[in-house]
Amino acid sequence: MLLVWPVLIGLIIGFLRGGRIAQLGALPLKVTWLIPISLVIQLLIFPLIAPQPIIVWGTEYFHIGSYVLLVVFVVINRRLVPLVSAGLGMITNFIVIVINGGYMPVSITALSRTGAEGIIPRLQQYGYFGNVMLMSEQTALNFLGDILYLPRFIPFSVPFSIGDVIIGIGIGWLVVRGMGRSEKG
Repeated sequence: MLLVWPVLIGLIIGFLRGGRIAQLGALPLKVTWLIPISLVIQLLIFPLIAPQPIIVWGTEYFHIGSYVLLVVFVVINRRLVPLVSAGLGMITNFIVIVINGGYMPVSITALSRTGAEGIIPRLQQYGYFGNVMLMSEQTALNFLGDILYLPRFIPFSVPFSIGDVIIGIGIGWLVVRGMGRSEKG
């Protein structure tokens, strides 16, 4: 849900540059069907959008699989520089997730600051919930986990990682580039 902001910012910048939404359809993207499959997997295992993930068994494998699909999409479309930027963020997240057994580490501070305190007791009891795990001293690459956050009064506020920021920059850049620029003076 956090990636809604880069799309909106990209649209605003695109409009300010004289671009048009209709031009986004002209982006030469291949295998775009991988994106909705990956997003559906993420929605089924992501505990911050529902009280309980829909898929509760094998979430770590589904989580890794969703990133594999996104990385394949980026590799196939690597001629688009903004997608390569987003791909770097995906690979950053992928590394953290794989190193931590298929879960993205999340800090209690980030959860409470975004209003997601409801899953903290479950994380403390089991160590993981959905596709996230409680960050601890044993967590590998803590600084690349979900430690960043927007204040809870901002819509779509969830904990996010540095990799998510890089993905967001790439997505916003792709939207701006795809909208084009006005040919007027």
